[in-house]
Amino acid sequence: MHTSRASEQGYTLLIMMTFIVVFVTMTIGMLMLINSEYHASRLQYESMKALYLAEAGIERAKAAIMATGGIGAVPSTFQLSDTGVFNDSQLDGVIVNISAEAEGGNIFKVTADATVRNSKRVVVAYIIYNPRSNVFDYPYFLNNWGWFYGSGITANGDVRSNGRFDFRYGPTVEGEIYAGQEIGGGENVLGKAGTVQDGEYIYQHPNSPILEMPNLRDLTYYETRATAKEGVISSGGTTIVSGVYGDDEGESGNIVLIGTPDQPIEINGPVVVRGDVVIRGNVTGQGTIYAGRNLYVAGNIEYDDPPNTSRPSSDDIETINQWVDDNAGKDIVGFAASENIVMGDYTSGNWQWLANNYLFGMGSEDVGQDGIPDTDDTGEDDGTFQAGYEDLDEDGVFDENYSWTDVQTGADITAFNNVPEGVEEFNDIATDNISKIEGIFYTNHSLAGWGNRIVVNGAIISKDEAVASYYTITMNYDERLHSRYNDDPNWLIDLELPFSEHAEVVGWWEEAP
Repeated sequence: MHTSRASEQGYTLLIMMTFIVVFVTMTIGMLMLINSEYHASRLQYESMKALYLAEAGIERAKAAIMATGGIGAVPSTFQLSDTGVFNDSQLDGVIVNISAEAEGGNIFKVTADATVRNSKRVVVAYIIYNPRSNVFDYPYFLNNWGWFYGSGITANGDVRSNGRFDFRYGPTVEGEIYAGQEIGGGENVLGKAGTVQDGEYIYQHPNSPILEMPNLRDLTYYETRATAKEGVISSGGTTIVSGVYGDDEGESGNIVLIGTPDQPIEINGPVVVRGDVVIRGNVTGQGTIYAGRNLYVAGNIEYDDPPNTSRPSSDDIETINQWVDDNAGKDIVGFAASENIVMGDYTSGNWQWLANNYLFGMGSEDVGQDGIPDTDDTGEDDGTFQAGYEDLDEDGVFDENYSWTDVQTGADITAFNNVPEGVEEFNDIATDNISKIEGIFYTNHSLAGWGNRIVVNGAIISKDEAVASYYTITMNYDERLHSRYNDDPNWLIDLELPFSEHAEVVGWWEEAP
């Protein structure tokens, strides 16, 4: 068979033309795909920039609220120009719009939006001014060294320490353990926290983040809130304290509060007593007493209208939430001291033993750069006061250790206001036979005392703790305190408890433009 050269050339040309058409088609397709991907990437890039700018609007509002305590200073807009962050002139002239509205109490709802070219993002957040600190999420929180020494100690709820946390003799923790450093004796813990899985204690968390402790050096803010919220302490229909106590004629600044089943001490809203507070007996209401010096728990403190049970029946979150809802209107009271909380009769022999063996050796601020004792870090135990990081209570004074001056009342008990007839000495009011205290007890110094089969329904939060009891100590956490309820702008119970940061974003989400 024979084929001419011309027909061969025509066949080759056809193949080449087909190849060129296919190549051009593929190239055009690839260019279109690249162009589409480029535009999609650019759109995504612009969308992310718009999101970051909207979030910056939320932070701008937070800063304004933190600086002024309200939304009046929140800007309605702010304009950006490229500062090299994105290396893109698209930021020039971009406007971020901000709106803020009060939701009640110290809660504000802030909305911020930003548009970059064709991309717009909208972010909404709830911001709390002076929010309640997360240290109140625990029945027992220590800013330094935590210790449970005794088989009779039981904590129902999570416990936490910013330093070490040591356990001896088989205490029980029906919750989780958090420590800023190591957990000593964790193998001795009974209850949920002692659960072992695959050879590890799954509910023990050493080297956890440090939680900032609120500071009550200056009660000016709380005095302002006490006046604004019209906080009151009363009994039998008679007002004892209105707002701030100690600035009017006849008010020594030191007060005795003794409640009975017939006439409990009623606390509603925040109140400030500028000196010492001595309290015992029945209490009722929802509020917080701030003591400008020490708070003395002279005997049992019991709610007149307590929750229906001391704890939810299980740690299932739905069960806990139901318990919280069921007990929202029941008594819950905070007790906060600028200096110390003293429990029991400090003039007794029991107290002499406790103070000399535990309390007086634990108060030095010569703790080094990390603010925690017994860590051998820079500056610890060098005899020099480094005010920049060792002034734990920010009062400008080097606290070397606790002494009887810190424990005793600042004035003779007979000079206090509201003293019952016949009282001449502190031990005429106080007893070491304390068996129940209900409430939230807070101090950024020491909480120390003595009791007999003590039950705490609420929480104990302090820098240092020295509490001893005959036989047992049981701590039942009051779940109504937990910060998870702060995510709701109508959160359950606002006691005006101490705060550790001036503003906090407690929940945010994105809305469609």
